[in-house]
Amino acid sequence: MWSKTLCAGLMAAVLAVPAVQAAEIAGQNVPDKTELASQSLQLNGGGVRKKLMFEVYLAVLYTAAKTGDANAVISATTPRRVELRMLREVSAAKMHESFVEGMTDNTPGAEKRFANQLEALDKLFRDVASVAKGDVIALDFVPGQGTRVSVRGKAYPVIAGDDFASAMLSIWLGKDPVQSNLKAAMLGGK
Repeated sequence: MWSKTLCAGLMAAVLAVPAVQAAEIAGQNVPDKTELASQSLQLNGGGVRKKLMFEVYLAVLYTAAKTGDANAVISATTPRRVELRMLREVSAAKMHESFVEGMTDNTPGAEKRFANQLEALDKLFRDVASVAKGDVIALDFVPGQGTRVSVRGKAYPVIAGDDFASAMLSIWLGKDPVQSNLKAAMLGGK
């Protein structure tokens, strides 16, 4: 028979375990918080990237503090993360092409300026070959280190340069983002 003390102790232990909080974005549950470079990041916002009539991925932005200011996120001196949760299969070559296009639309001279970093990104995507529905691409932007890309949980070598990280973030948050309503959603708007 359970004693009152044991039951009270178990109840206290259950209540002391923090609940994992999640938000629902486009029908998917995403964590409210994540850890990066020993820092807690919070969900800033997220939305669906559409190309023509197709939903391609859910893009989720994590920042140190919630903000609606795209320039503050791009130039932050704190870690940031963009998670791309794939909603359809896409070839890695097409993903790389869209990243380069998004960067060049927002960063003049990006192809020459970031030739080495783009080559590293291309090599990474060639290794990946394709991403399928349900796959997650995590882009971790760590000031002083660079951009760490993980695909399906596999981390690839860091691509150096804070300026490259800012150029990558501009794909979604720059003056000419891949999709205006996606930018607004990632910045906490609807």
